Amino acid sequence: MTMTTSNSQNSRCGYAPVKGTELYYEIQGSGYPLVLIHAGVIDRRMWDDQFEIFSQQYRVLRYDVRGYGRSKSPPGDYSDFRDLYDLLTFLGITQTAILGLSLGGRVAINFTLRYPSMVSSLVLAAPGLDDYPFTTEFLKENTTQLRQAAKAGNIEGMIEWFQRSWTDGPHRTPNQVDANLRARIRTMALEGPRPQDKLGQNQPLRPSPMNRLAEIRVPTLCVVGDLDMPEILEIVDRLVGAVPLVEKVVINGVAHMVNMEQPASFNQIVLDFLTRTIPSPQGNIGA
Repeated sequence: MTMTTSNSQNSRCGYAPVKGTELYYEIQGSGYPLVLIHAGVIDRRMWDDQFEIFSQQYRVLRYDVRGYGRSKSPPGDYSDFRDLYDLLTFLGITQTAILGLSLGGRVAINFTLRYPSMVSSLVLAAPGLDDYPFTTEFLKENTTQLRQAAKAGNIEGMIEWFQRSWTDGPHRTPNQVDANLRARIRTMALEGPRPQDKLGQNQPLRPSPMNRLAEIRVPTLCVVGDLDMPEILEIVDRLVGAVPLVEKVVINGVAHMVNMEQPASFNQIVLDFLTRTIPSPQGNIGA
């Protein structure tokens, strides 16, 4: 059942109907819409350091992608980018700026290619990209260990091997990373999907976005940490080489979770970009 609750005039949360399920969302602030899309394994709470601050200038929407956080994923085919379209349609949003990290960046790219008129500005933080090959030995070994932990039902082991790749990165050991950051990610991951969950099958965008990046015609900002996975850095460079209106910012000393490791720097970079690229106030979020 679709539910919407309101905490104040400019804040509300609820569930939006999409194909076969409902997505949990939260909205805060007023003004031009800005959508935040989280990384894989974790959920909307990864934006805690951005949600309040960004909502001082924008009407900010964050949500749990199907299968994460409070959004369920029953069996059946679906597409993350179509889910986002259904969510925005439910909320009465006809155009928005989008910020996505990792999985969220991949969803944002696909959505922009599929529904270009609905996107005004795009921020891709450490983005994924459909069909891009990941071949780094460090990641392959960690993934092998993660799968072995999953097979044994070792949830803590699964989360730890995920963190070795995507919190610590290939250039640091766990004890070189802020313990509070690892604890926040562990908390979200513990509540995330499990191998035994009957998740639906996400259908990719076709034709593949790999060779379609030049079709992204909106102002685009790529933000990445210099300690991230080599393939993520390559994806960013691929975007920079293909997207016509693109900017790139590298934050030193951080890996994949760039918004959580250096929130002050990240927030300033993103807000500066949005100030320059978001159009004059128009399509506010509907009631």
